[in-house]
Amino acid sequence: MIAVARTKLTKRAIDAIQGSGRDVFYWDEALPGFGLKVTAAGSKVFVYQYRLGGRGTMATRWTIGRYGAPWTPDKARAEAERLAILVAQGVDPMAQKKERERTERTLSFTAYVETFSAGYLETEWGSSWKQAKRQLELHAVPKLGGKALPDIQVADINQVLDGLRTRPGVQKSVWAVLSSLFRWATRREDIDRNPMAKIDPPSGSKARKRVLSPDEIIAAWRASYQLEDPRGALVRLLMITLQRRSEVAKLPWAELTKGRGLWRLDGARSKNGLDHLVPLSGSAMAELDAIGWKTRGRVLPCSTGKTPVSNFSDMKTALDEAMKPILQELADARADEAGEERHAIEWTPWRLHDLRRTGTTNLQALGFPIEVTERVINHHQGGEASGIRGIYNLHEYVEEKTRALDAWAAHLQSLINGAPMASNVVPLAVARG
Repeated sequence: MIAVARTKLTKRAIDAIQGSGRDVFYWDEALPGFGLKVTAAGSKVFVYQYRLGGRGTMATRWTIGRYGAPWTPDKARAEAERLAILVAQGVDPMAQKKERERTERTLSFTAYVETFSAGYLETEWGSSWKQAKRQLELHAVPKLGGKALPDIQVADINQVLDGLRTRPGVQKSVWAVLSSLFRWATRREDIDRNPMAKIDPPSGSKARKRVLSPDEIIAAWRASYQLEDPRGALVRLLMITLQRRSEVAKLPWAELTKGRGLWRLDGARSKNGLDHLVPLSGSAMAELDAIGWKTRGRVLPCSTGKTPVSNFSDMKTALDEAMKPILQELADARADEAGEERHAIEWTPWRLHDLRRTGTTNLQALGFPIEVTERVINHHQGGEASGIRGIYNLHEYVEEKTRALDAWAAHLQSLINGAPMASNVVPLAVARG
């Protein structure tokens, strides 16, 4: 049986209360609903009891905390007064607490990263969604993970971005994925305001201008044959076709038409979401012939055959190491021919993506206009068209792209073999003259 008593809950009064072998509630004389529960074992806990809707409704009992630090009688009374104000305003503190706990459980930033990834990134960000999620996990979760999404302020976001000032490229990437996350959360009404709306995008890293020298092109080509299959073929196809690494690495045989010498890149795999026709030069066809044409599966599978070639970081490291002695050999031969003293080469780091810039730069040097080189690498304005117009757009510039990629392949071969370009492959500017 539970006993009830009334008293003024002061420290002296509470210290004097002893356990009586049963639960006893001591209700404060001054503040209705504020009380102290003393268990049969003598444990003392502050509580607040209230009813929403007046008499006849079920009472709800809120546990404030155990008597002792930090819950002194004064602090417990202040908390009970706060709860009384909420009740007077028609707010149910218990329901509010449960909603807060739900928010912390389902809308914590850490949990929401998973929700956002499954509900948006996987379907909208294409093959880059895993990288975007990883950016959140590496750079945002350590600082925001313990916060509920609705509680995250502009200052919290700035703390994440400020920590990446020395890495402008990463900073801009993190800003972009955070912007997408909070926009998505706002549209779903998981939050009422978007803290990213007040944060301007960082400037990001400066545009890369790295273009490989003729010697580096030669060295990269020759070094590719020292890589394990199919990594060497990947490097050579990147150099020949000038398409993106992921697009070449994940190339399925189904996108290739051998008889027409065409690669139709599916828009679902391209960065801009548009289908793209890539004419296959003789050099490209030779690489594919060496691999062995098939009707299905991947052109460049990993060792298991089930997934595309990967582990690009290790591949690039091996390629670099194989290139260095080749570059030194080329430099030594040039010095000997000129009667000059040999000297050690200076290695300048580069990325696989720089092959695209190298190719387009050379195409412009060969006389091809910028609009053709842009089409070659699937850079063009106007958005996605549908129906007949979409088919027309797909086949626009096919002849120009064919001439450009043939000229680039011939230029590559002239560098690699040390021979002049074939007389029947001429720059477009000359052909037009």
